[in-house]
Amino acid sequence: MRGLIVRFRFSEQVSAQQPIQLKRFYKEATIEMATNPTNPYHQWLVKLDGKTVKTPSKNTLAVPSPQLASFIAHEFNMQTEFIRPTTMPLLTLARNAIDIEADDRIRQFMEQSVISYLERDTVLFRENPDTKLYKIQKEKLDPQLQIFNEKFGLHLKTNFGLNIEPLKQYDQIRIETIVGELNNWQLVSLDAKVENLKSCILALLIWNNHLEVEEAVRLSRLEEDFQIAQFGKVEGHHDFDENTIMMNVSASKLFAQLIQTQSIAY
Repeated sequence: MRGLIVRFRFSEQVSAQQPIQLKRFYKEATIEMATNPTNPYHQWLVKLDGKTVKTPSKNTLAVPSPQLASFIAHEFNMQTEFIRPTTMPLLTLARNAIDIEADDRIRQFMEQSVISYLERDTVLFRENPDTKLYKIQKEKLDPQLQIFNEKFGLHLKTNFGLNIEPLKQYDQIRIETIVGELNNWQLVSLDAKVENLKSCILALLIWNNHLEVEEAVRLSRLEEDFQIAQFGKVEGHHDFDENTIMMNVSASKLFAQLIQTQSIAY
């Protein structure tokens, strides 16, 4: 129940804190082309009642394409009395990408976060071979692992329980190369997929169009869905969890498309 335990702990931490509600303070969000931008990824501004939106680090929110700017403006305009950040995933991704550009330390931390998931990746985890869950994992996840290894030139193997082996040197170098070649906007998109799916493998398969979002979410939840089938669903928690993951992963895929950059090819 490794994945299930992690999610419950996270849920308990969130529920123990009352989120601060920010009242909607603007009438309308609009977009505007930036004047003489020095960065090719900072072409379009998002404005609230004519004032340019800033990131948490006080950087100007300027994005690569009018399409992405329009989607972010729509997220602002869809807010009602109070602003709900969880319903604004594209804004969050854009803010992260811009703040990374202003601080290389954030980039380094995010790269390491993505890479670290490979050792404890959901796709690599296997239950005891005598269990029903193991058979399901083998049937559903082994083909994806094979595709991933072949596509990206890695040699990852499955592990059992807490028996996690560190990455081999050639796998470490290979994944560092793959992640290192992403620009900041692509890295933010990949990181969001990894964090939600608890899988670098599934995230990269989505990135290269080898896996649809819906299937990736199902595969990431094999263990949890098995436990639900055995012991029942916690009303409200599991539905919200799955819907949130689906929304965030879908948004990160859309974000990658809207930044108008070429996908990496390996």
